Amino acid sequence: MAISREENDLLTRVESGAPMGEMIRQHYWLPAIPSDKLEADGAPVRVRLLGNNYAAFRTTDGTAGIIDERCPHRRASMLLARNEDNGLRCIYHGWKLDVHGSVTEAPNQVGNQRKFCENVRVNRYRVEERGGIVWVWLGQGERAPLFPDLPFTRVPADQVIVGCQEVATNWLQGVEASVDTSHVGVLHSTNVALGAKSSGRVHMTKVQAPVLEFEDRPYGYRYAALRDLGNGKTYVRLNNFVMPWFGVICAPEEGANANVFFSTPVDDTTHRAWIVQWNPSRPLGVSALMRGSDSWNWPPLPPGEPENNWGQDRKLMKMGHFTGFPQSFATEDFAMFLGQGPIHDRTDEQLSSADGAVVRLRRQLLKSVREFMDGQAPELADNPELDYATAVSVGGVIEEGGDWRGLAAD
Repeated sequence: MAISREENDLLTRVESGAPMGEMIRQHYWLPAIPSDKLEADGAPVRVRLLGNNYAAFRTTDGTAGIIDERCPHRRASMLLARNEDNGLRCIYHGWKLDVHGSVTEAPNQVGNQRKFCENVRVNRYRVEERGGIVWVWLGQGERAPLFPDLPFTRVPADQVIVGCQEVATNWLQGVEASVDTSHVGVLHSTNVALGAKSSGRVHMTKVQAPVLEFEDRPYGYRYAALRDLGNGKTYVRLNNFVMPWFGVICAPEEGANANVFFSTPVDDTTHRAWIVQWNPSRPLGVSALMRGSDSWNWPPLPPGEPENNWGQDRKLMKMGHFTGFPQSFATEDFAMFLGQGPIHDRTDEQLSSADGAVVRLRRQLLKSVREFMDGQAPELADNPELDYATAVSVGGVIEEGGDWRGLAAD
């Protein structure tokens, strides 16, 4: 799919009223911050989304809230506020905002303070806390979009773990990687080999050119990556892309942990890469994916700068490590994004058969943002058949020529 400069900008730009940013703001819930980063009556945390800054906090009674960073009075930062008695109190003049963003106290106002507070103009944002994440809807109106209750948002706390990292590139570079199945057997080949107990992962390195087949779904699409194992057998990874950024990835074999990857826009040239590992039927136990203790700063970024190839360890490569980024499989991805530049230029690509899922992702995003620009609710964000809980990804071995759709039915 050839991408024009105009289309590349339409896909990637999210700041200052850009159509993609406004569509996301109005029609989607955004993951804002891991739940464990907010402490009752603790310090507020800055969250930057779509080029704007917000203050996330947890009130005395344990409720999570997100408000504009700037106080509606004299625009001081609410990150400096006192978090007490179920609200944030600005330390400049004492104005207090509750978890919904409403002003409840304005001590420097003479007269009827309650009536004054009711008339202060503020933005109010709806918040949900599910799957170890605090989510926010930044749109306007009484009707919020359907919450993306993907399967990982429905399991007990000991069956899901969340990590995220801020990466200095545009959000779409991360999203495209989440549906790019052929890179796993190359870029992550050393990590795959280290986890060689998983037959599914081994299949991905042995067959690096999968055949892709697709099926449109109300939330996006699902895609089957078919790898011929010989002896009349085909290994299938049936994964899902859920608009606008979720890559729902199957477990390598039955009973193993599954993953969900999503990259959300911080601004035009920064995104936050989210990794969720979860298990539908049992506690996770020790997760090799989540070795870090800071869910707001994990997995690690590459250890260097462009001047030293982002810290790539060539000595380690000579010893057998494929990429020279041993920190995490995600660190390998981050190095690829950074190498593409702050906003990847898609006008000069030369795609192959393995890029079908990436092409389909771009088409669905462009279709949705153009519907929004025409004054319509995007079909993939607002339709009666939309059911995020059906975005279930599975893997398995089928007979050569068999129908992979049977895996999902089972």
